[in-house]
Amino acid sequence: MNRRDGLRTGMNVVVIKSDQQRADTIAALGNPWMITPNLDRLARESVAFGNAFCCGATCVASRGAFYTGQFPHNTGCYAFEPWAHNRTWLHEIQESGYRTAAIGKVHHWPAEEKMAFDERVYAENFPEMKGSHDDYANYLKAHGLESPCKVLTQDGMWLEKCTSDVFPYDEEHHVDQYVGRMATRWINDYEGEKPFYLHIGFQGPHDPYDPPKRFLDMYEGRDVPLPHFDKGGLDARPPQYARFMEATRNPNKFDVAPPYGVWACELQDKNEEDLKRMRRHYYAKITGIDHQVGKILDALEAQGLMDNTLILFTSDHGDNLGDHEMIYKWLMTEQALHVPMLARLPGGVRGGAVDDDLFTQMDIGPTILTALGLEVPQRLDGRSNWKRLANGDAGEAPERVYCEDNYLTMVRSNDRKLIYYAGQEHEEYFDLSTDPWEEHNLAADPDFAQEILQTKADMLDWLTVSRYLGSLPHINDPCGKRGIWPANHPHDPYVLSTGSKKPGNP
Repeated sequence: MNRRDGLRTGMNVVVIKSDQQRADTIAALGNPWMITPNLDRLARESVAFGNAFCCGATCVASRGAFYTGQFPHNTGCYAFEPWAHNRTWLHEIQESGYRTAAIGKVHHWPAEEKMAFDERVYAENFPEMKGSHDDYANYLKAHGLESPCKVLTQDGMWLEKCTSDVFPYDEEHHVDQYVGRMATRWINDYEGEKPFYLHIGFQGPHDPYDPPKRFLDMYEGRDVPLPHFDKGGLDARPPQYARFMEATRNPNKFDVAPPYGVWACELQDKNEEDLKRMRRHYYAKITGIDHQVGKILDALEAQGLMDNTLILFTSDHGDNLGDHEMIYKWLMTEQALHVPMLARLPGGVRGGAVDDDLFTQMDIGPTILTALGLEVPQRLDGRSNWKRLANGDAGEAPERVYCEDNYLTMVRSNDRKLIYYAGQEHEEYFDLSTDPWEEHNLAADPDFAQEILQTKADMLDWLTVSRYLGSLPHINDPCGKRGIWPANHPHDPYVLSTGSKKPGNP
């Protein structure tokens, strides 16, 4: 049976996920400093969500929430804790008969867990050259190469470079080029008649900002925006901000020092050209990913799959990239949480549409399941946005989005944002309509006391319902459901909803 005959049953799904990519990094979406011809093409053929937010401010917490479909308060993965042992919404897809594969970074832990992937090509941030589970590391070893992170950071000048340098080997050996090449090969080689779910995880533009020279040369002399430094500086923010930047100046001040010191970064002594140089390296790394996205789209097209494949492009979180005098992520700034989100429907239906209502990555799993005609399990914290994606139904857009990481919880509406510090004396509240850079903390302003209190009450309600419906005993039970009181018996604790009755209950 030839795939081009259109006899394959079921819609294919391809999820392309970069790492640490800000929302303002696709040229076609109003960012002219970027060079992203292939993402521009994808944007023209997709619905672009202009206000999409991740669910964790660090890689593992965000990715754990993405695939389990549950917030950290249900899985326990608030930062770098294990999460791959949990059931994911991908299991529903696999068990329905789909072939599932992951090429590149998933960032699950334990790393040896296959989760619901039938096939894995494993590639991590900093290749583990002594282990055997990192396929990219084994590829480097087969070519007689050392970890590029180690090579880049051992010259004693890393703090002067703002975590930026040129990839030290030939372009083909860069992790993003390797991942793209393996993904393209997987598409070209796929011979099964089952529909497939393919996850493609690029490592970049996560630090170190180490693009191959060809992509960096494209940005030579190119004008790029400078970082925005807040009027009040770090002193006007809770002390966690300054504490984090102090830790980046000396990575040994983290509880566990990062490999080769690649997290180390110093911004305080840098001039405008230093900061622009850093950004050019970061942007060039995205252009390198863009190059591989083009090859992936070409492979899908050559195989006759573009009319029967849902393609999503997003990132696990953003990067401050010098904004607020901050680097990387970790804290709940807009730059760390606002991510690109493109969704190409089969055949490019609704291509070029822009949806600027709020969107949360927690809704991706339920949306994909609905698109494939599968039931959305009760344990998932999100809800389907399929009608919104397919038909532009604004009624599925959430009024608020949430993000959890370590002891921080963010609650964000269209124009308000609460950052709640569990067990801490600090708090942040912003009116984004007048303060888009979050420079004026209103947490202690009496004029906002009532709405802050209401936001916290709503957060408690969200947390309580989520914790009840998705609690730990049900995480790995595909049929596990909590009893929900039906609308016509709101005060009767003994009448449970249809399908949840227990022996002896009416």
